[in-house]
Amino acid sequence: PYDPMPFQWSVHVQRKRGADLEHYEFLADSKDDPRPLFAKTLCQAVGPKGSIVVYNKAFESGRLSELARWLPQHAGMITGIQSRLWDLLAVVRANVYHPAFAGSYSLKSVLPALVPDLSYEGMLVSEGGEAGLAWERMIRGNLDPNKRSGLRAALLAYCKLDTLAMARLLAILAAT
Repeated sequence: PYDPMPFQWSVHVQRKRGADLEHYEFLADSKDDPRPLFAKTLCQAVGPKGSIVVYNKAFESGRLSELARWLPQHAGMITGIQSRLWDLLAVVRANVYHPAFAGSYSLKSVLPALVPDLSYEGMLVSEGGEAGLAWERMIRGNLDPNKRSGLRAALLAYCKLDTLAMARLLAILAAT
């Protein structure tokens, strides 16, 4: 009962250098177990080749390992995804410091310092803990359709910003 439950993902795909980003996303919106559809749609979105940039490889790989244990039929694809993870956090930690980080290398600290036009400020959902609580309210709460739709939009916007942030950070670092 205390295991993390994967319920949402976002991916920005760049097919080749200089190409526009393509955005794909998944958000479970029912009380059904989200893991099978989460895994299936994630595997489809990232495909079988190419690097997958993450921010905190240990965390992301850990969640994927849990998913593979829960869904052995997807274990091969998930292991393939794990082998392609590339940790942007490790690159930033080893090569970049800005006083605005204030000693933190979290994406929430790094992003406004290096990509000032992107920010989590003012978002209804602006960090992972809030996302989990918002999802719980969305699927289990007795909400009117407008509030439920607002939570869904807020969750999608938050997760989309996370992956857009990594794409923009990577572009800035690659240009320097």
